[in-house]
Amino acid sequence: MGLLVKEIMDKNPIVVTEEYTIFGIREIIILRQPDCILVTNEDKKLKGILTNAHLAAVDEIDSNDKVSSIMIRNFMRVNPNMSVKEAAALLSASELEALPVIDENEEIVGVVTYKDIVKDLVEDHETALTPESAVIYLAMTKDSEQEEYWLQKVTNKGYRAAITQVGATAEKLPIKLREAAIVASIARSVIREDTREKYAVSTAVRDIYSQCYTINPGLGGGFKVAIVRGEGRIAVAAFGRCGHALSNGNEQIFMGSNII
Repeated sequence: MGLLVKEIMDKNPIVVTEEYTIFGIREIIILRQPDCILVTNEDKKLKGILTNAHLAAVDEIDSNDKVSSIMIRNFMRVNPNMSVKEAAALLSASELEALPVIDENEEIVGVVTYKDIVKDLVEDHETALTPESAVIYLAMTKDSEQEEYWLQKVTNKGYRAAITQVGATAEKLPIKLREAAIVASIARSVIREDTREKYAVSTAVRDIYSQCYTINPGLGGGFKVAIVRGEGRIAVAAFGRCGHALSNGNEQIFMGSNII
């Protein structure tokens, strides 16, 4: 039997009332960086949902407006006893980054995100872990515990990996991405201090920057960068936000690879 939603969901979602202001929501996003925020009425019944992507896409909003004026009112709900596969189908059909988990009593018991689902599906299929998939999961880790978990998993697979952080203006972003990735790779023995191996990482980073520039031309960004070496190739991924107001930008994943 496969995993159930209740085994992978976030059991402590952020919940606010309909009277909460947009200013307050933005503070929550900056401080806690949630995948979504649930909105309830006075009776604590779920009425809406708000995601970072939705907030960023709404034009001309006043910070004093109530969250009820912009929240998403029509969305799917997930049951905690659903299989992960069923939840994945609902999440994919919804085009949202996260969905609320509601029990038989119409009570909010959690939130399930695409990252929750991907993580556990990968755990069910460890033998399918490749440098390209491993580097994405590493780049998307949110804390030191997750980093260590995936670093150990990558090591057990026989790969080598490194993680670093990059934040830079538009002018410096391509240079900072390349420098940070190469330095981290050398420090963690992912590559040798060899021109050919440095070039392999640099080429993979160039792919990432090309993707960033295509989607967000002229914008800087803040990213977690992961590098994984294995099976004769190297993969690099950058996960984070691009934009002038990074707290309101969409989180995105960019990836590049090269033969090494």
